[in-house]
Amino acid sequence: MTKRLTILPALLLWTAAASAAGYEVRMNGAPQQVEPFKHYHYVSCTPEGAAEFTVTVPAAVSSAEVSPLSRGVEPSIEGSTVRFRLPEAGQYLVRLNDTAKLFIFAEKPALKVEGTSIMEYKGIDNTGTTNVTAAVQRAIDACAKKGRTLIFPAGEYLCGQLRLPSHAHLHLERGAVIRADASSAAAFESNDDVKTRRFIYVKDAKDIRITGLGAIDGSGRALREKFGDKARIRLLLAVNSSDLHFEGVMFRDPGSWNTQILLCRDVVLRNIKLMNDTELSNTDGFDPDASRNLLIENCFGYCSDDNVAVKTTGYSGYLDDAENITVRGCVFLTKKSSLKVGTETRGTRMSGITFEDNDVLESDRGMALYVSDGTALSDVRYLNNRFERNHPDSKRMMFQFSVNARRKDSPIGSIRGVEIRNCSFRVPFPKAPEIKCPARGDIEGIVFENLTVGGKKILAPEQIALKCINAEATFK
Repeated sequence: MTKRLTILPALLLWTAAASAAGYEVRMNGAPQQVEPFKHYHYVSCTPEGAAEFTVTVPAAVSSAEVSPLSRGVEPSIEGSTVRFRLPEAGQYLVRLNDTAKLFIFAEKPALKVEGTSIMEYKGIDNTGTTNVTAAVQRAIDACAKKGRTLIFPAGEYLCGQLRLPSHAHLHLERGAVIRADASSAAAFESNDDVKTRRFIYVKDAKDIRITGLGAIDGSGRALREKFGDKARIRLLLAVNSSDLHFEGVMFRDPGSWNTQILLCRDVVLRNIKLMNDTELSNTDGFDPDASRNLLIENCFGYCSDDNVAVKTTGYSGYLDDAENITVRGCVFLTKKSSLKVGTETRGTRMSGITFEDNDVLESDRGMALYVSDGTALSDVRYLNNRFERNHPDSKRMMFQFSVNARRKDSPIGSIRGVEIRNCSFRVPFPKAPEIKCPARGDIEGIVFENLTVGGKKILAPEQIALKCINAEATFK
């Protein structure tokens, strides 16, 4: 008997329900290594073009989906085995019996990189048993001064806080993991004017590269369980820097926000896999903060908090406008908001923000605009985004756009010029969406064009029970 399977491009991910007794994944007949992470699993592989997959589990499979559904992957079920063909590289989710998740990250072959192996430096141990912070920092600094790429071969590098100077180029080969040492939270404390705790730190730098198919692991769960709020540590924090490029690497298990890009210019994050502990609070995915000319492209994120939250926090006095930010071709799951601006909006202006061609597999809110601190938000575009399922958290809305005052003395901002075009929700979310603000004129120019919900084109707010308070929207 054949049943529809939904696969997500990016990675096949299992929850504990499916993995308790083990399972087997094969690509073109060859067994693939299944990696456990928290309550789910994933496979990272490198197919040459389209590839045939089989997933076998201990018990019978009654239903299967492969997402993103937009990829058109049709699985078949034979007892406890699911078969499907992935047409191209990408990030995929295989959902079995409507609960178990397996992520498959089908990667393109990594380009060969010329550089210096970190194993050539004294004091390097890649067994994960010895803290090698000082030795790794020396190697990073030395290669940056020489203009050489520092290559991390497969192995585990146990470290405290690392700072990347200008011209630092790191390449993590498949199997290489830079892991935060969970024995102490003190190593991740601030020692400068930026008071945020962090693991990988970039400040006042230019020409930074982190590439490869390895991983950076923040040991967030272990640190939070030992040290509580003192372990709310950013996995990657970049401040007042430019020409930053991050590609291919997995950023895993942060103790707080995964990736905060604060007051930076000319930033590219491409094919980055954010793997957060979804049972750990406050683990945002990407947080572009008071930054300009930033691209998040073909990335993956599974988060307990927002997948993307464009904001202007003013943390440690670093504040500017946010402009020209694009999130494109990504695959996301979250328990909160997926494609979001706010809530911290302390800059004067935020504009030129585009979310395009993304697949949101699960979210409490698909689209969210929150102006709570007085900014003028304008020129926001949601283009060709697809939303599959609602995660049953507190809001349960397809979208929510609002202007409000965070505190009594907070200024009232505005939202103007928002285009939502060719976006679709597979099913309606349980609660009515909202557009609301304190007074007429605070929100203007909200236009929906070719919005579909449950396969039906929406031409009037009544069709989705849209709640508008001191605001209105146009449907085409």
